[in-house]
Amino acid sequence: MSYTFIFLSILSFSLSNCLWIYPLRRLSFLQVIVLRSFLTSVLFATLWFTIYFGWLPDFGGVDSTVSLALEIVYAILLCIFSFFGLYFYVRSLKVEKVSIAVPVSSISAFFGVATAIVYLGEPVHTSFFMVLILLTAGVMLINNKPIKRFRFTKGVRYNLYAALFWGVSFALFVFPVKALGAVLFSFILEVVVCTCSLILLRRENKAWSFPLAQIDKYIVVLAFLGFGGIIFYNLSLLCLPVSTISLLSTITPALSVVMASVLFKEKLNSKQYAGLLIILAGLFLLRLF
Repeated sequence: MSYTFIFLSILSFSLSNCLWIYPLRRLSFLQVIVLRSFLTSVLFATLWFTIYFGWLPDFGGVDSTVSLALEIVYAILLCIFSFFGLYFYVRSLKVEKVSIAVPVSSISAFFGVATAIVYLGEPVHTSFFMVLILLTAGVMLINNKPIKRFRFTKGVRYNLYAALFWGVSFALFVFPVKALGAVLFSFILEVVVCTCSLILLRRENKAWSFPLAQIDKYIVVLAFLGFGGIIFYNLSLLCLPVSTISLLSTITPALSVVMASVLFKEKLNSKQYAGLLIILAGLFLLRLF
């Protein structure tokens, strides 16, 4: 059952990585994030209340030995940091192909390992430096710019920002998940994402705007996929080693690229395909060791 959780999470995230494109064709990226995170917050609230009232069994509940208030504050701060990963990823889809955005943002795994080394004191493996070279080469090829005039495109730059915020925060999610439980932490995460995006939307529009009338079938599907991806990922943290989860998650970017090629007929040149393969090889090597 534990492996089922992570594979369901991979499938959910792989498809949702692509489906953001549809609502982004008519709405701003902040509007889409607000609507999607609002719906996922409702889904997690519903799940939490059904567990609270005993209608569903409690899986991975709150640790009674921790300070609940302190853990919630820590979780909120971590979720605010993690929000900017989604912010930059969805923003990148306004100017970049899914088949480029996904593999570049997936190097978040590198930042996750770096966080484990610096923050958790895990040992440095020699493969870490080899992976750094592979990922750098892969991103440069995907960027598709001549070396003499090298400069990251706006889309690639946004995805690198997303990788940084996601990599650091996802590596630290294991602590609030174990302290607060998968459901409560997932609910806090989505409420924080909705609140942060709503504040930024208010700043952009100079007025409070909550466009519920703009919810369509794609946003609803995105909400359910986000709900599934998050809850199954957090549940897998309670059942499997983080290293195993990371290794299996290597499938996500490759699966998203395949889905994007089917849904949107996206084409890359030979240099970009080479960069994609190099990044996938680097991620596999990173997660293997």
